[in-house]
Amino acid sequence: MDELGKSFPAAEGMIDAEQGTKKTHVNEFCLNCGTPLLDQYCHHCGQKDIPRRQTMRELIENFIGSFYSFESKFFRTVRYLLFKPGFLPKEYTTGKRESYYHPARAYVFISFVFFLLLFSLPDGEKETNQTMTEQDKVEFKQGMRGMREGLLKSGLDTAIVDSIYRASTLPETANQQITQDGNWVKKKKGNMGFSLTETEYASVAQYDSIQSTLPESERDGWFLRRLNIRSIELNQKYSGDDARKRFGADFGQAFLDNFSKVLFYLLPIFALLLKMLYFRRDFFYSEHLVFTIYYYNFFYLAATLYLLVDYIPWIGGLLTTVIIIWMLIYLPLAMKRMYEQSWRKTIFKYFLFAFTFSFCLLLGVTTNILIILFYL
Repeated sequence: MDELGKSFPAAEGMIDAEQGTKKTHVNEFCLNCGTPLLDQYCHHCGQKDIPRRQTMRELIENFIGSFYSFESKFFRTVRYLLFKPGFLPKEYTTGKRESYYHPARAYVFISFVFFLLLFSLPDGEKETNQTMTEQDKVEFKQGMRGMREGLLKSGLDTAIVDSIYRASTLPETANQQITQDGNWVKKKKGNMGFSLTETEYASVAQYDSIQSTLPESERDGWFLRRLNIRSIELNQKYSGDDARKRFGADFGQAFLDNFSKVLFYLLPIFALLLKMLYFRRDFFYSEHLVFTIYYYNFFYLAATLYLLVDYIPWIGGLLTTVIIIWMLIYLPLAMKRMYEQSWRKTIFKYFLFAFTFSFCLLLGVTTNILIILFYL
């Protein structure tokens, strides 16, 4: 009967059906590592048992099957990540890992999508500001001069009126002063560019020359000297009427480029703070790190949804508010599920953690700003 089954595939199928058996693999040995196969997947390397040479139909079926497997695992992970705080890290620590997308891979993918959207989506405010024509600016200035004259006639102090007038006019008048008739003229004195400090040196050579004439005890120290030199360099680089605008654009771009690095560097600090808060609980530092990675995944995913929803005019405002509220309450809910403590302890530790991590974040952002200023 075995020989008949080998000779006729149909007969082999009948024999398997009669004996209640089912063939679980195609090859006797794994094509990847050579380990004897016991099932559809190699128990040594994990490769699926597929024919050595595939027909077009088999290739398409395997491709669709692998894609569906990834898709179902990924979207299942996203669903639990968004709507069940603390569920995925708890599953991971109990050993249930293959059913969900790996947290480190999800972190790379979701954070990449977030920063891609952050840098790619258009800036609505910038487009709105560019719609004002020169005629609009002229009419706007005329209207503001009329307002100034009315305030002066009402008896208000001239300095107060000029302060209100300056704050209400166009940004391009920041480096200008007011004449008696309410017109703007360029300041005759003062720096028209950007200055990190109130330095009056025109060049680094001039600064060094003046410093060399001073006694050793009156010369600037290392930090102040570096600050003055950097201020002179920035002042030379960002000069002209649009200096502040160009500096703001370059600084904002550099800050966003480095902010992701700040968050990444703070990831182990996040886990360390949790380890210190729950030192009496039986958790390894690595398990706190897994919890942190999952929270980072949620944060980037929620922020990505916020960027997308914000462009829906009719419901964007409501949904963005819901997303922000959910982002605020997500962490204590996740801590409650993961560490299984009372709400009183969880809330206390949450606020203690939020205060400490906020300080670390502020320190990291400040350091980032200083690095940008000195290397922009």
